Amino acid sequence: MRLFWRKGYAATSVEDLTETLHVSRSSLYDTFGDKRTLFLEALKFYSERVISITEHTLKTSSSPMAGIQAIFDGLIDGIGQERGSLGCFMVNSVAELVPHDPDVTKLAEEFANGLQKLLKTTLIEANVQKIVTKKQTPEQFAAYVYNTIQGMRVLIKVGATREQMQAICDITLKSLQP
Repeated sequence: MRLFWRKGYAATSVEDLTETLHVSRSSLYDTFGDKRTLFLEALKFYSERVISITEHTLKTSSSPMAGIQAIFDGLIDGIGQERGSLGCFMVNSVAELVPHDPDVTKLAEEFANGLQKLLKTTLIEANVQKIVTKKQTPEQFAAYVYNTIQGMRVLIKVGATREQMQAICDITLKSLQP
Protein backbone atom coordinates (compact mmCIF):
# COMPACT_ATOMS: atom_id res chain seq x y z
CA MET A 1 0.00 0.00 0.00
CA ARG A 2 2.72 2.48 0.98
CA LEU A 3 4.53 2.06 -2.31
CA PHE A 4 1.44 3.03 -4.33
CA TRP A 5 0.70 5.75 -1.77
CA ARG A 6 4.21 7.18 -2.06
CA LYS A 7 4.72 6.87 -5.83
CA GLY A 8 1.23 6.71 -7.30
CA TYR A 9 -0.19 4.06 -9.58
CA ALA A 10 1.55 4.97 -12.84
CA ALA A 11 4.99 5.51 -11.29
CA THR A 12 4.94 2.18 -9.45
CA SER A 13 6.40 -0.53 -11.67
CA VAL A 14 5.92 -4.26 -11.33
CA GLU A 15 9.64 -4.40 -10.53
CA ASP A 16 9.07 -1.95 -7.65
CA LEU A 17 6.31 -4.20 -6.35
CA THR A 18 8.29 -7.45 -6.59
CA GLU A 19 11.27 -5.82 -4.86
CA THR A 20 9.16 -4.29 -2.07
CA LEU A 21 7.06 -7.41 -1.51
CA HIS A 22 10.07 -9.74 -1.86
CA VAL A 23 8.27 -11.96 -4.37
CA SER A 24 8.95 -13.03 -7.93
CA ARG A 25 6.96 -11.58 -10.80
CA SER A 26 5.12 -14.90 -11.23
CA SER A 27 4.27 -15.03 -7.51
CA LEU A 28 2.96 -11.47 -7.68
CA TYR A 29 0.67 -12.39 -10.57
CA ASP A 30 -0.36 -15.70 -8.98
CA THR A 31 -1.18 -14.04 -5.66
CA PHE A 32 -2.67 -10.70 -6.70
CA GLY A 33 -3.58 -11.11 -10.36
CA ASP A 34 -2.03 -7.94 -11.71
CA LYS A 35 -0.74 -4.53 -10.69
CA ARG A 36 -4.14 -2.89 -11.09
CA THR A 37 -5.91 -5.45 -8.90
CA LEU A 38 -3.24 -5.07 -6.22
CA PHE A 39 -3.59 -1.27 -6.41
CA LEU A 40 -7.38 -1.40 -6.07
CA GLU A 41 -7.10 -3.80 -3.12
CA ALA A 42 -4.57 -1.48 -1.45
CA LEU A 43 -6.84 1.53 -1.99
CA LYS A 44 -9.83 -0.39 -0.63
CA PHE A 45 -7.82 -1.47 2.41
CA TYR A 46 -6.73 2.13 3.01
CA SER A 47 -10.32 3.36 2.72
CA GLU A 48 -11.65 0.76 5.16
CA ARG A 49 -8.84 1.50 7.61
CA VAL A 50 -9.37 5.28 7.57
CA ILE A 51 -13.12 4.87 7.98
CA SER A 52 -12.61 2.43 10.87
CA ILE A 53 -10.13 4.70 12.65
CA THR A 54 -12.40 7.70 12.14
CA GLU A 55 -15.39 5.80 13.51
CA HIS A 56 -13.41 4.73 16.56
CA THR A 57 -12.20 8.29 17.17
CA LEU A 58 -15.68 9.76 16.90
CA LYS A 59 -17.35 7.08 19.03
CA THR A 60 -14.80 7.08 21.84
CA SER A 61 -14.47 10.84 22.25
CA SER A 62 -16.07 12.58 25.21
CA SER A 63 -18.39 14.63 22.97
CA PRO A 64 -19.20 14.99 19.27
CA MET A 65 -17.12 18.15 18.95
CA ALA A 66 -14.24 16.55 20.87
CA GLY A 67 -14.33 13.76 18.27
CA ILE A 68 -14.02 16.21 15.38
CA GLN A 69 -11.26 18.03 17.27
CA ALA A 70 -9.45 14.69 17.75
CA ILE A 71 -9.54 14.06 14.00
CA PHE A 72 -8.05 17.49 13.37
CA ASP A 73 -5.43 16.92 16.06
CA GLY A 74 -4.46 13.63 14.43
CA LEU A 75 -3.92 15.39 11.13
CA ILE A 76 -1.82 18.10 12.75
CA ASP A 77 0.23 15.45 14.56
CA GLY A 78 1.17 14.08 11.11
CA ILE A 79 3.03 17.28 10.18
CA GLY A 80 6.71 16.49 9.79
CA GLN A 81 6.09 12.74 9.70
CA GLU A 82 5.87 10.40 6.71
CA ARG A 83 2.12 9.90 7.17
CA GLY A 84 1.58 13.64 6.84
CA SER A 85 3.95 14.15 3.94
CA LEU A 86 2.28 11.39 1.93
CA GLY A 87 -1.08 13.14 2.07
CA CYS A 88 -4.20 11.05 1.66
CA PHE A 89 -3.80 7.94 -0.49
CA MET A 90 -7.38 8.37 -1.71
CA VAL A 91 -6.93 12.04 -2.65
CA ASN A 92 -3.65 11.22 -4.38
CA SER A 93 -5.32 8.43 -6.34
CA VAL A 94 -8.28 10.59 -7.29
CA ALA A 95 -5.96 13.32 -8.53
CA GLU A 96 -4.03 10.80 -10.62
CA LEU A 97 -6.77 8.56 -11.99
CA VAL A 98 -10.27 10.09 -11.82
CA PRO A 99 -12.37 10.56 -13.97
CA HIS A 100 -10.70 8.07 -16.31
CA ASP A 101 -10.86 5.12 -13.93
CA PRO A 102 -14.40 4.14 -12.89
CA ASP A 103 -13.18 1.68 -10.23
CA VAL A 104 -11.15 4.36 -8.44
CA THR A 105 -14.06 6.78 -8.85
CA LYS A 106 -16.37 4.25 -7.17
CA LEU A 107 -13.93 3.65 -4.29
CA ALA A 108 -13.50 7.41 -3.82
CA GLU A 109 -17.28 7.91 -3.71
CA GLU A 110 -17.63 5.12 -1.14
CA PHE A 111 -14.81 6.63 0.92
CA ALA A 112 -16.35 10.10 0.86
CA ASN A 113 -19.83 8.76 1.62
CA GLY A 114 -18.53 6.59 4.47
CA LEU A 115 -16.66 9.42 6.17
CA GLN A 116 -19.49 11.89 5.64
CA LYS A 117 -21.99 9.44 7.09
CA LEU A 118 -19.87 9.14 10.25
CA LEU A 119 -19.53 12.91 10.46
CA LYS A 120 -23.27 13.38 9.88
CA THR A 121 -24.10 10.98 12.71
CA THR A 122 -21.70 12.87 14.97
CA LEU A 123 -23.19 16.22 14.01
CA ILE A 124 -26.74 14.95 14.55
CA GLU A 125 -25.68 14.04 18.09
CA ALA A 126 -24.10 17.49 18.49
CA ASN A 127 -27.39 18.97 17.31
CA VAL A 128 -29.32 16.96 19.94
CA GLN A 129 -26.89 18.21 22.58
CA LYS A 130 -27.38 21.77 21.27
CA ILE A 131 -23.63 22.26 20.82
CA VAL A 132 -23.71 22.97 17.10
CA THR A 133 -25.45 25.69 15.12
CA LYS A 134 -28.61 24.91 13.20
CA LYS A 135 -27.70 27.30 10.35
CA GLN A 136 -26.99 24.27 8.16
CA THR A 137 -28.13 20.67 8.27
CA PRO A 138 -25.89 17.97 9.78
CA GLU A 139 -25.49 16.60 6.25
CA GLN A 140 -24.26 19.95 4.94
CA PHE A 141 -21.88 20.39 7.86
CA ALA A 142 -20.62 16.82 7.39
CA ALA A 143 -19.70 17.63 3.78
CA TYR A 144 -18.04 20.85 4.96
CA VAL A 145 -15.98 19.11 7.67
CA TYR A 146 -15.06 16.30 5.26
CA ASN A 147 -13.86 18.88 2.74
CA THR A 148 -11.85 20.60 5.46
CA ILE A 149 -10.20 17.31 6.46
CA GLN A 150 -9.29 16.46 2.88
CA GLY A 151 -8.03 19.98 2.23
CA MET A 152 -5.88 19.81 5.34
CA ARG A 153 -4.36 16.55 4.12
CA VAL A 154 -3.37 18.22 0.86
CA LEU A 155 -1.98 21.31 2.59
CA ILE A 156 0.04 19.21 5.04
CA LYS A 157 1.44 17.26 2.10
CA VAL A 158 2.72 20.47 0.51
CA GLY A 159 4.29 21.79 3.70
CA ALA A 160 1.70 23.68 5.74
CA THR A 161 2.74 24.58 9.27
CA ARG A 162 1.11 23.55 12.52
CA GLU A 163 0.00 27.14 13.01
CA GLN A 164 -1.72 27.24 9.63
CA MET A 165 -3.49 23.94 10.27
CA GLN A 166 -4.50 24.94 13.79
CA ALA A 167 -6.04 28.13 12.41
CA ILE A 168 -8.10 26.09 9.92
CA CYS A 169 -9.24 23.77 12.73
CA ASP A 170 -10.17 26.68 14.96
CA ILE A 171 -12.12 28.46 12.21
CA THR A 172 -13.93 25.26 11.26
CA LEU A 173 -14.90 24.40 14.83
CA LYS A 174 -15.97 27.98 15.51
CA SER A 175 -18.19 27.95 12.43
CA LEU A 176 -20.04 24.97 13.89
CA GLN A 177 -20.78 26.61 17.24
CA PRO A 178 -24.29 27.83 18.03
